[in-house]
Amino acid sequence: MARYIAARLLWTVVTLFALAAITFALMHRVPGGPFDAASVDRPLPAAVLEAQQAYYGLDDPVPVQFGRYLGHLVRGNLGVSFAQQGRPVTDLMLDKMWPSLLLGLMAFGVVVGGGVPLGVLAATHRGRAVDTVALGVATALAAVPSFVLAFVLLLIFSVWLGWTPVFMGAGFGESLSSLPRGIVPAIALGAPAMALISRITRASMLEALEQDYVRTARAKGLSPLAVTLRHALRNALIPVVTVLGPVLAGLITGSIIIESIFGVPGIGSAFITSVTARDYGVIMGTTLLYGAVIMLVNLAVDLAYPVLDPRVTLR
Repeated sequence: MARYIAARLLWTVVTLFALAAITFALMHRVPGGPFDAASVDRPLPAAVLEAQQAYYGLDDPVPVQFGRYLGHLVRGNLGVSFAQQGRPVTDLMLDKMWPSLLLGLMAFGVVVGGGVPLGVLAATHRGRAVDTVALGVATALAAVPSFVLAFVLLLIFSVWLGWTPVFMGAGFGESLSSLPRGIVPAIALGAPAMALISRITRASMLEALEQDYVRTARAKGLSPLAVTLRHALRNALIPVVTVLGPVLAGLITGSIIIESIFGVPGIGSAFITSVTARDYGVIMGTTLLYGAVIMLVNLAVDLAYPVLDPRVTLR
């Protein structure tokens, strides 16, 4: 197990290096820069522009800049934000990461709390009205993109009912009292994935309910609830967990549009701003963070397999 984890962590470092190199190269291939007229409020005089580029080393060749960035990166320095007067990227990401992480976890709660029970309910009532309704709900949610659902929820809760402000995500994550502001954004973000999980859970449960050990449990006189939860569901969750890993990573790193729609002050909105302003440090920091989250979540999923099924070994 330890050797497996060490090997995966080593590949994580190699992958992050490749991601950093590709992102850095593409970032500098895009026309413009952090101090050009399109990236600042007022055009800078030529002398000031040259001085700023020389101060931050932007006039050096790209390979030299990348080498200098890697040297700072291994020491835990992600650079500074040009758009925010030299503010350290690490401080910026720590401020912005919590709302995005919290929103992603709340959306993951929607996915698991809604998708797994819906799939189990559909499987245990196969061919009945409950199964038909569950499949209909899952199909409808899977067909609607999250940003479309977000606008529909805004229309219902903010315009028609007037229960929430349009930018209901403002201040989200600042305190426990702000958590209700993330409920609607979390539903919009997690609903499509919830539909996917419900369908996978249903298919896996139908297969598990036909296994011999389930029939044996029924023959022993166990209650239907015990058979479903203690015997069928545990084995049915293995393919579900396989999908939940990428889903969790996608929810944490893929909330950019939802954050913009609801006004959530997360790292996704900061990433959009950094791309527009050519803020190189923030672009690199958020990209590496997203890559690290995806790979670490996938590692956690692999480590969960032996817990669910002792027959699985990691090498």
